[in-house]
Amino acid sequence: MTMDISGGGLSNPIAYEQGGTQYGPGIPMRAGAQMENHSKYPRIRHPVKRRRWWNRPAVKWAGTAIATPVLVGVLIWAIQQPFTPSPRPSATPEPRTPSPTPTRPAGPPLSVDLVQVEHSDLHNTWIFPEAVTLSGDQLAQINALPEYSDAQHRWFRQQGGVDPYSTDFKIVVHGNADRPVRIVGMKAVPRCGPPLTGTLFESPSAGSEDSIKIGLDLDETDPRGKTLVNDTEWGGDYFREKTISLKRDEEITFQVTAATQKHYCEFSIALDVLSNGKLINQRIDDHGKPFKVSARNTDYASYQKMYIGGVANADGDGKWRSVDPQTYQ
Repeated sequence: MTMDISGGGLSNPIAYEQGGTQYGPGIPMRAGAQMENHSKYPRIRHPVKRRRWWNRPAVKWAGTAIATPVLVGVLIWAIQQPFTPSPRPSATPEPRTPSPTPTRPAGPPLSVDLVQVEHSDLHNTWIFPEAVTLSGDQLAQINALPEYSDAQHRWFRQQGGVDPYSTDFKIVVHGNADRPVRIVGMKAVPRCGPPLTGTLFESPSAGSEDSIKIGLDLDETDPRGKTLVNDTEWGGDYFREKTISLKRDEEITFQVTAATQKHYCEFSIALDVLSNGKLINQRIDDHGKPFKVSARNTDYASYQKMYIGGVANADGDGKWRSVDPQTYQ
């Protein structure tokens, strides 16, 4: 059998001896066939498979050199992280943190509850800084008010009347700090001048006045709160003998008299309060205005206008009436 190689291929492929060669499996030869020499035929070669670039040894080595430190670093980081288990849902709600107790806003160590100026029930005398001329209807209006009544006192104050000799007022304060505070002093802070000489409403006393606990002599250079021995005698500094301690919301009432024999004074009250180891000066006035008091001149002629009432006008049933201060005796 012959091979046609004109077309580069096999026509009628031959069978090789039993046992085969590298070109194919062995096939039994027909009887009487002779083995031909194959060296004159071209050798058939299979296509060579080329390796892809990532399978090359150099690429694999470089990848291993880069990836190994990265993986080791990630592993070390994971080991160092604390193990935190995933939270499991719980049927029991978590306890709520209670809101902090609101604290009171910071303020002065004492809170002032009441400032009330009072007029003595033992006299009804008033002094005005200017001349006051009242009509008949106005006099009738004043005389319609009960003598020594709060209504009459309010009328005089609203018109600008000032207490003569002394003024009485009540002060109620309470502690306003978390720790106890201690009142260790009281004094007046005055601004004084000559006594008022405008108009005198004279209704003198018909009795004696009870002594009070604390007094302020406005004729002194440093008028500190004093004890009153009697109507005319002043004792020593009230707060040298005792101090007053107040817890939060604990109250104390001061009945104070401020007096002058020489001047007209406008003033406020200064309390020395020891709070948290610090001495604090706390001012108190008459609702934003100063307290006022004036000495009374004994010479009626020094006044521009004058009215008398009460026991000074016994003939007129105690009603207010106008008199001439130049001739009145």
